[in-house]
Amino acid sequence: MRKSFSKSAWIVVLLAGAPMSMGARGGCGAVSSTTPAPDVDGRWAITYDDSLEVTVNIGGSTYDATLPAEGGTVEIVHGGVTIPFTLDCSRPEIVCPSEAWPGEVSVEQRDPTYPHRMWVQIPEQVCMGETVAPAENECGAGTLNPDCEDVCDGEITTVQHDRFGVINEPGSRFDLLLGAGIATNGVNCVLLGVSAAHADIESVGEAQTPDWTASQFQNGEVVVGYGGGCLWAGDPDMDGELEALVLGASITFRTGFTGARAE
Repeated sequence: MRKSFSKSAWIVVLLAGAPMSMGARGGCGAVSSTTPAPDVDGRWAITYDDSLEVTVNIGGSTYDATLPAEGGTVEIVHGGVTIPFTLDCSRPEIVCPSEAWPGEVSVEQRDPTYPHRMWVQIPEQVCMGETVAPAENECGAGTLNPDCEDVCDGEITTVQHDRFGVINEPGSRFDLLLGAGIATNGVNCVLLGVSAAHADIESVGEAQTPDWTASQFQNGEVVVGYGGGCLWAGDPDMDGELEALVLGASITFRTGFTGARAE
């Protein structure tokens, strides 16, 4: 499903260490390995847990909550103030785990020399226009763009991009960086989205033989995190728009999954 909205956006470069900060478990050391790995090539059907684990961090204070898979509202009491965070997965500026890692994915092992490398097509938000200098009255101190970074002059849309992952040396799990981007919906401050996935691999056959084939992904987890100058919150004035109420907040969604080869 394509999700898009026409608002300004900041574009960032994600550091290579991001998968580790999002909960990846260290399979990246096998990226240059030429030893055998289980065959994960093909289509995989993904089944998600029926809930989202949500962590909100405000000024060093951490709050945990659980939501249904489609999202909902988390109410945080911070500094004696109740703050409702409306986390609706249907909104274009909110990408939930089941969108970052879809219900069916195609995995490819393209390089026979390095069988631990894998590629997956994943939806990612991108700027479809050009990056341009912001207007003088729209950046600087006291604005959403204090450093006057270039902005996206066009539509932010979701497209399919290849994402690179690594199967660990024993062939028992994979780590995958799903995507990153910074966007604003014009109401709230800049949001940084980073996402990653990892899972254990169950296989049939044996290592060092041609029939070593992955059969299931188990104990999987998708992590989607947002941070930045502030975070979307509730609608206190009931005008139908989310309001940016909290500065210095960040939020992380987590959900579990399993995978089986699609028929």
